[in-house]
Amino acid sequence: MNIRQFLGRHFEISNAISSKLEQLEELRHLAASASSPTLYESHCTGTYSDRVGRTVARIMDLDREINEEIDRLVEIKIQIRNMIDALSDSTQRTILERHYILHESWEVIAEKIGYSPRHITRLHNQAVAELEKAYGDMAG
Repeated sequence: MNIRQFLGRHFEISNAISSKLEQLEELRHLAASASSPTLYESHCTGTYSDRVGRTVARIMDLDREINEEIDRLVEIKIQIRNMIDALSDSTQRTILERHYILHESWEVIAEKIGYSPRHITRLHNQAVAELEKAYGDMAG
């Protein structure tokens, strides 16, 4: 895995967490809006309670997955911050933090720090090259 891919993992994991949170919200909504068992279902052997139990189990599994993804995100964020902090140029550090941690576009970063988007990408490329010299390819 190259440096750019490694730095981009924060964005990928953040997106995965957001997606799972949406799924969790949908499951919780479905569980809350499920009607009470009908008279027929309450006399059958566990039809309603089995369905509710499966939904609760799915919610718990998804919640566990989200927590694991959050743990991964925190670990990756620490690794990325440590790499970025090793850069000697403060402008390059700012660019990498804003792009890879805050997920800002080149245009937004350029506007915030007063450079053209083209100069921002040039500084970004220099920073990535410096990290590649220091770290080489990252293990997956």
